[in-house]
Formats: sequence, structure tokens, C-alpha cells
Amino acid sequence: MTPGSVDQSCGCACGRSTFRVGGQPVSRFFCHCNICQSVYRQPFADVTVFWAGAVSLPEGNSIRFQRYRLPPALRRGTCPSCNAPVIGFLRLAPFVQLAFVPTTNFADPAALPPPGAHIFYHRRVNDMSDSLPKTSGYWPSELAVTRAVMGSVFHGAGGA
Repeated sequence: MTPGSVDQSCGCACGRSTFRVGGQPVSRFFCHCNICQSVYRQPFADVTVFWAGAVSLPEGNSIRFQRYRLPPALRRGTCPSCNAPVIGFLRLAPFVQLAFVPTTNFADPAALPPPGAHIFYHRRVNDMSDSLPKTSGYWPSELAVTRAVMGSVFHGAGGA
């Protein structure tokens, strides 16, 4: 493994939906969008992003995937037993896909990088009193994620 990479089991709280992540995180952020608030049933989602190739879903997994808006959109997977968010996938281009993993689904979340920003901050339920950048608006939030992904490409934190 390379420095900064992780190799961990992940899964929902009830344990029915599990998978493995092995690779270097691309980014980590707090998302305050309305969809995350609804799916996570919390004011925001703490998400760690990887290239999809870093994720190994078990054969025959029963994770339910759904899009909550028109493509291009994140395919969000939830556990059929506890309805908790498990993992999401976003296709950027043919053969280029990101995986969005709820940070709480990692066996050892302390091994992950710290969050780098708040996105969709205009949808926040509560103000956040931390020093992280806070990006409001749909396009500025999308651009913030794109910058993080592109930064990982150019600084060697993974690849397609």
C-alpha cells in the first residue's frame, strides 16, 4: 500500500451491506444538499471519495441503488434492511467513476483524511463553526468537488 491509502472493511450499522475499500482517498467533505439530508436523515453527510476501482462489492450484494435526480447524478446505494446509506457511485466518463462512501461506514474512520470543505452550504440546517471552506450554490459546489478530484489526478492520489 502507498502512504495515505486505506484497506478497510466497510458496511452499514446493521452489518447486512458490506464491502471493502483499498486505495487512496480522493477527497473528503461534508455535503449539505437536500438529497444527502433526506437519504442520511441528518443535517449533512460526511463522505470520503475514492476512485470506484478501489471498492470491492461482494457478489450478490443486495444494496439498493437509486438516483434522486436526472443524470448525471450520483447513484446512491442503501441497505435493504436498515435503509442506511452504504455507498454511491458517480460516472464521470466512460471507464471513469467515483465512489462516495459514508465515512461512518469505515471500520476505522480515524485512518481517513480530515474533511476538506463543506459543499452545498446554502442548504445547511445549522451554521458550522469550523475553519473549513464553505461553498454555497449548486455550480460552485460541483466545481469544488471537481477541483478535489482533478487535484488528486495531478498529485498522484489515484487514478481512473
